[in-house]
Amino acid sequence: MSRMNRKSAPSRKTVLQRLGWLAVLFLAAASLSYPGPINWVVGQVNDLTKLGIPTINKPFVLGLDLQGGTSLEYEADVAKVAPSEQRDAMAGVRDVIERRVNTLGVSEPVVQVTQTNDAWRVNVELAGVRDVNQAIKLIGETPILEFKEKNTDKPRPLTKEEEAEMTKKNADALARAKAILDETRQAGADFAEIAKNKTENSTRKIDGGDTGFLDAATVAGSQDLQDLLDTIGNVTPGLIFPSVVETDNVYLVVKVEESKDGPKEVNAHHLLVSYKGSQGGLSERSKEEAKAKIDELKKQATVANFDSLVAANSDEPNASTTHGDLHWFGPGAMVEKFETPVFAQASGTISEVIESEFGYHLVWKLGERASKEPRLRLIEINKSVPTDYVPVDEWKATALTGKQLQSAKVDFDQQVGTIQVSLQFDDEGSKLFAELTKKHVGEQVAIFLDGDVLSAPVVNQEILGGRAVITGSFTLDEAKLLARRLQAGALPVPITLVAQQSVGPTLGADSVNKSVTAGLWGFLFVALFMIIFYRLPGFVSIVALGLYAAIMAALFKLIPITLTLSGIAGFILSLGIAVDANVLIFERLKEELKLGKALGPALEDAFRRAWPSIRDGHVTVLISCAVLFWFSSSIIKGFALTLGVGMITSLFTAVVTTRTMMRALSTTSLARWGWIFLKKGDS
Repeated sequence: MSRMNRKSAPSRKTVLQRLGWLAVLFLAAASLSYPGPINWVVGQVNDLTKLGIPTINKPFVLGLDLQGGTSLEYEADVAKVAPSEQRDAMAGVRDVIERRVNTLGVSEPVVQVTQTNDAWRVNVELAGVRDVNQAIKLIGETPILEFKEKNTDKPRPLTKEEEAEMTKKNADALARAKAILDETRQAGADFAEIAKNKTENSTRKIDGGDTGFLDAATVAGSQDLQDLLDTIGNVTPGLIFPSVVETDNVYLVVKVEESKDGPKEVNAHHLLVSYKGSQGGLSERSKEEAKAKIDELKKQATVANFDSLVAANSDEPNASTTHGDLHWFGPGAMVEKFETPVFAQASGTISEVIESEFGYHLVWKLGERASKEPRLRLIEINKSVPTDYVPVDEWKATALTGKQLQSAKVDFDQQVGTIQVSLQFDDEGSKLFAELTKKHVGEQVAIFLDGDVLSAPVVNQEILGGRAVITGSFTLDEAKLLARRLQAGALPVPITLVAQQSVGPTLGADSVNKSVTAGLWGFLFVALFMIIFYRLPGFVSIVALGLYAAIMAALFKLIPITLTLSGIAGFILSLGIAVDANVLIFERLKEELKLGKALGPALEDAFRRAWPSIRDGHVTVLISCAVLFWFSSSIIKGFALTLGVGMITSLFTAVVTTRTMMRALSTTSLARWGWIFLKKGDS
């Protein structure tokens, strides 16, 4: 009955196909593990090079003890943190340290938080870092959380020496531009080639200064281009502008390549009255109140007083200084509900009330024009400007910092259900925050952590009570990360350096050499044992072990796994365990052959009956690896990880690889030599 239920062996064709796929797997894994030969082939064969086939250069990631570097251990003081919040606080500390060590240019830094009873420790491994004092100073600094406002301060005046230097530099730049202009006007001069060699705009150098067709959207993003088009007007295509064009930042030598008609453009100023619920609305007034206000302003509005009405009443940010100036714009630049009536409006008039998703508008249409879209070639010579001597910071610090922040938590908007981050300040912070938000309604206030901008939300209204929210297109994970960073900055957990260790590159190289030597000796002894005791099956197991080693090395690079001495120890141990399954199979094969079975059936029964022991043995080791990985320190983690990956890989090489090769060999003429398959002379 058992024979009837026994699954038949695959055909010889199937076995050979599997053997071929194993050979492909070995070549792929070996090429990734040791890419020298395949890279040489790619470099030597011209056709492969022309196809753009890249070389393989993915390195192994070496840990601290192999590459050399610094290991630091800190003890955290969590006495003032509630037990339920300690884990989150320590996660915040780890996040801050990771960002700090990244500024050192460390490859694969390891920052781990461990807890023993009530004590928390932070282990930092910085492979390749030699300056221990720099690392200690950088990590030990208290995280800095700042709230900044837009910097509207005028820069200091230039000194006479700075003005003189700037004037001289600009005179030299103008002289260069004029010389280039003269060069472009010589007979046979190639403007594009001159632009490639002489322009100081690196982004346009490769295209010979070609701007492409300049439509309204492109020009709107560059004040220099706006000034340029206003200056040159409608120059005949194909001609070079007769003089150097000066803008705020550059001197320009200009050639008009061609020009085409663009859409009609409109120049207008507008007055906006928003209401609660309108898009980007900054007002608490109702829609009815907003409509009543715009109707009253419509009665007052004239061309003469329009700008003053805008400055006094418009809800658009910065309207008091911009007077609602929309500049020249073409179709598609504005929302349809606003744009359609404005384009239909007569020039020099003030519109009827226009409603859009932003609120109610009054529009003074100054004029319209048929636009031109020129394609230019520009040779740009940079000017010296005051900010080269007196840099202007975009943001300015305020008195509100992380010292006044009590908490930062993930929250949800109760009305629309979006994810947000809620902030709560102490009494001092509440007062400072109220003053800051009152001062900057409709403007951005930036939140900085360790000098980097975390968020720059727009203030919708004055915020009282010391509670604020940061909104945006957050995912839950992003909001948690932002809250954790803010919390770490607001409530830093003090950390004290309790241990440090430096590993020099010589010691690291010595460790690598000794580890490789140990691995080779281990492989040799295992190979000798298997061949002496198990003959041809033993040799097959060594071939499978070679595939196992290639796959493991490839996995170390692909995952990647940071190789440490303990990790290499786990790999070397796994070499012996990898053949343990083969030992079980071959011993079982001896027993089946002693029962007088033919080689093929004996081989199938040996694998089938050895499988439960192989499975159980590997599962128990994997359980041990999991326990070691989750509940131990970084050194043991490396050992557990490499050993665990080795266990999974060895299941494949023992059960699939060895079995496939043994099946293939059992159908060859070698099967007649029974003694090499353990059939005779075995006790």
